[in-house]
This record gives sequence, C-alpha cells and structure tokens, in this order.
Amino acid sequence: MAQALMKKGFSKVYALKGGWNDWLDAGYPTDMK
Repeated sequence: MAQALMKKGFSKVYALKGGWNDWLDAGYPTDMK
C-alpha cells in the first residue's frame, strides 16, 4: 500500500505498527484537513 501511495505523489508515507485497523481502533483521523 505504501508504494502505491508514493507512486500517487504522497511523500510522507509511514509503516504503522498494528496497521490500518489499529489506527482506526485508536480513533485517529482518516481524512485530510
């Protein structure tokens, strides 16, 4: 997934311990402001 985002022009791409599901479970934001 990170490589696909980088190909689309995203420059700040990080691997998250626990992945996307843990991010969502923690209630962190999922959209740009």
